[in-house]
Amino acid sequence: MESITLRFFKTSITASFFIAFAPFLAFSQAQIANSAGASESVKEEKSLFQANAQLAMSSADYQVTAGDTYALSFYSNGTSVSYTITVDSSYKIRIANLGSLNCKGLSFLQLKQNIENLVMKNYPLSVVTFVMLQPGIFKVVIKGEVSAVHEENAWALTRLSAIVAKAGLTEQSSTRNIKITNQNGKSKICDLFKARRNGDFSQDPYLRPGDTIEFFRRNRKVSISGSVEREGTYELLADENLSDLISSYAHGTTKTANLTKIRLIRISEKDEKIQKITYLTKSDIDKNYILNDKDSVYISDWHEEQPFIELKGIIKNPQTGATTNDAYNAASYNIYRTKIQFFTDENYSSLIYRIRDLFTVFSDLKNAYVQREDQKIAIEAQKILDDPQFISPYLVQKGDELVIPYKKMFDGNSSGLDF
Repeated sequence: MESITLRFFKTSITASFFIAFAPFLAFSQAQIANSAGASESVKEEKSLFQANAQLAMSSADYQVTAGDTYALSFYSNGTSVSYTITVDSSYKIRIANLGSLNCKGLSFLQLKQNIENLVMKNYPLSVVTFVMLQPGIFKVVIKGEVSAVHEENAWALTRLSAIVAKAGLTEQSSTRNIKITNQNGKSKICDLFKARRNGDFSQDPYLRPGDTIEFFRRNRKVSISGSVEREGTYELLADENLSDLISSYAHGTTKTANLTKIRLIRISEKDEKIQKITYLTKSDIDKNYILNDKDSVYISDWHEEQPFIELKGIIKNPQTGATTNDAYNAASYNIYRTKIQFFTDENYSSLIYRIRDLFTVFSDLKNAYVQREDQKIAIEAQKILDDPQFISPYLVQKGDELVIPYKKMFDGNSSGLDF
């Protein structure tokens, strides 16, 4: 058993050591803390690529990259042999004492197959394991219509579109005219809109070491909204205009689109606060009307152009399928207000029949009336619904207010409720 004296001696030595080296430890910890913040982003980035090793091994698209680190193990004459293989910029790797391979241009799966074949050729009964430990990280140059020329980190499964968010694009940058130049000087123009809209991934390629990505200025960016299938803001190519915007980008108009009054808002080139509104028609679409940068096109619906009247009184809650402007509850009935659109030269017989589903058992249709400025016009709504042959002598006019009073259920008299 350890004596009390010996334990005391050990404790004293430990305490003396800590006191002597405490300033050094504190200084070291301060250095670590200072460097931790600076390297935190690097650590996060490395952990991301380490996590992506599994993705790289499962993807047929992964291309072997300088900086990749692999682990190889197999049995040699009954002895387990393990190697760590790092791919350098020459892309030539040595496989133990079995020979070397040129892995440039190979996918991970192709490299794995080549290494397994090489090992099995020399050790036919060996069990080969070849896995990725970490994918290589490389830099690509970003230049052109960006805030500043700079470099960004990428790996072999980084697509062009993933760089856009970090590229520092300006307001004038194009995402449809992007040039990628590889380390051999060969260039390709990419269009990310085609990649997103059509699923054409050849327009959103994987990046490679030594790539330079150049963003050019856009041609025009315009917006379209209203009665079209796909509203949005789109970057047009040089020869594209109104017809292309509607048919190709917005996927056409809806069935109820009003093409007789297409609103075009154009910003003045001299002063962006000044806007000019022009109304176009279908003939302008057919002529492929020329659009300017920042133009805004709005195609209305036919229903928007129809005039409306106010309907108020004892009706059903019009919230479903109609716009409710005002509603409140009374003791035994509901009073609502809503807008009803009508057609040119429409008769009140037609309108009453169209909105018949809004009436309730408390609606006094016999005493319904129209308030037209200072004139109160009796509308025989009950007769209109009971007699299909009856035609009201009144046409619907803009500004009319159709009022439906409350009907008492048992004495047959209206409450005389007036609005």
